[in-house]
Amino acid sequence: MLSTSFHRFLRDESGGYTIWSLVWFSLYVAIGGLAVDMTDAYRNQTLLQSTADASALAAVMSLPDQTDAVAQAIVYSIDNMNPGINGYVLDEDEVILGNWDFATKKFAPGTTAPDAVRVITRRADANNNPLATNFLRILGLWGLPFDRWNISVQAVAVIYVSKCLKDGFTAANEVDMNGGNDFYNDICIHGQNEIEDNGQDKGVSIRNDNTFEGPIYNEETGLWSPGVIVSTPYPNEDITNNQPTCGANAGLCSPNGGAKTAGDAWPEDVDKLDAITQGLLNATPIYVPENMYQLDANGGPMSPEMVTIPNEDYTGRAEKYPGPYDEYTIYNMKCSSGKKTISLPTDTEIKNVVIIADCNIEASAGVSLKGVALVSTYAGNGPNGLANNSIHMAAGSTLGAADYCNEGGGVELYSAASVHIAAGGEWHGLRIVAQHDVKITSQNVGVYGISIQAGNSIDMSSNNEFGLCVGGVPGVFTWRYRLVL
Repeated sequence: MLSTSFHRFLRDESGGYTIWSLVWFSLYVAIGGLAVDMTDAYRNQTLLQSTADASALAAVMSLPDQTDAVAQAIVYSIDNMNPGINGYVLDEDEVILGNWDFATKKFAPGTTAPDAVRVITRRADANNNPLATNFLRILGLWGLPFDRWNISVQAVAVIYVSKCLKDGFTAANEVDMNGGNDFYNDICIHGQNEIEDNGQDKGVSIRNDNTFEGPIYNEETGLWSPGVIVSTPYPNEDITNNQPTCGANAGLCSPNGGAKTAGDAWPEDVDKLDAITQGLLNATPIYVPENMYQLDANGGPMSPEMVTIPNEDYTGRAEKYPGPYDEYTIYNMKCSSGKKTISLPTDTEIKNVVIIADCNIEASAGVSLKGVALVSTYAGNGPNGLANNSIHMAAGSTLGAADYCNEGGGVELYSAASVHIAAGGEWHGLRIVAQHDVKITSQNVGVYGISIQAGNSIDMSSNNEFGLCVGGVPGVFTWRYRLVL
């Protein structure tokens, strides 16, 4: 009886597919997991990337305050991905300050004057928050470690000033040049063509025989400089180009051949004129030129002296403050209603001074300015009031110290209307921001650094020389922020 039952049990095949069913079930679950769990992984990777992007931008916008930059990155990571659900996706040691090289497209860590931030966000074992799988963990039955994903992404954001704003000419309307001007050192010429003109409506108008230096090879870095940039939003439509003389490889000898599409390059600092003026009037450190600070007995910076000059202290038909203009002083000049011009003394060197006037400022012949900022808040009357040259530099003016744009020697000109510079001047680190036009006469030498922004047009005569220098021009520029990685 026992033997019969035993043999019956051995012959019984019911349930024989149970093991195979379990094997196939686990495989079906794993295949389904490839769809479900991988979709979840990609979703979390997208969340991590958007969080990294937001955190990097928040951090770089807090520079130069490095402590706040790190703090803002952490705050944005928490706001974007709730730690109660995702764990902490960003650690402080993975908010890395450094510098971005646009030429090589590489990030170099460093805390000396950082201009970029790299952020690494994670759902990983390293942060004790790996992303658990839902279905693929069944593969653990075969010893395969698919119970979690380790995901990490990075983003790099950089703070920078648009090249055309920092090095060259940027006009909301048109840059119009006569013949015989020479341009060097990767300087930029940009006309936004924002304002419709009668007749020829162009962003950049180039007359005959202008020279544009072409790209230059740097043997140390193995990189080419771009050469002089001539740009508009639509180069095929917005540039007239009459037989310029080209440097090697400049490509400007054929119509529009060297034109580059810069996109929108609005002269942004024109919209900051009020803030710049108030910053100087209030002696706000970020706006006051660095050369305006003397050192006290302990080696610390002393605030510049603030002097208000009422109109009764002027003499002459054109209101002329006899001076002297003392170094390390901010002058707030108040003009009477009948006299609309302050004339700086003839054949005078003025150093380390800020002059803010509610009337025109005129520099007489032979004036030399070094480490000076001039601000005119006056615009003329009537519908063409902005065409008033509220800042006028006489012929032969020297604007800036001949020190290859070292800090402290440049000159800043800010006008609520227009600026005019007569012929035969020499410029070293010159910055001009005008609400309306900037007009340049002939034979000025500005190859040692120049930045001009005009809310309308920039008009230049002939036989000028323009370039840029490594030190750059002085003043506070509008920062831009962008993700580069």
